Amino acid sequence: MLQRDQINEYMRKAQDTIDNAHKELLDVKLIQQNDPTEYPFIMNQLMELDEEINDMLTAASPQQRTQLEEVQYQLRETKAVMIRGI
Repeated sequence: MLQRDQINEYMRKAQDTIDNAHKELLDVKLIQQNDPTEYPFIMNQLMELDEEINDMLTAASPQQRTQLEEVQYQLRETKAVMIRGI
């Protein structure tokens, strides 16, 4: 079973990345040009978090799994929006 701190830290990191992704997508749309450093960096973070969550899900309790599955859904939705948005 995962420690509460592990779950909380992962969820904080995931939410920060999702927030940054939405901000970057909005910035790109507003200025109509792609920043070659931020967008790929954020996409990479989203992919890394999506891969990391799979390992966490196997070690999670049922309650933790529910929390992580919600974060996983948000990560995948954000990644899809980022891909469609550019």
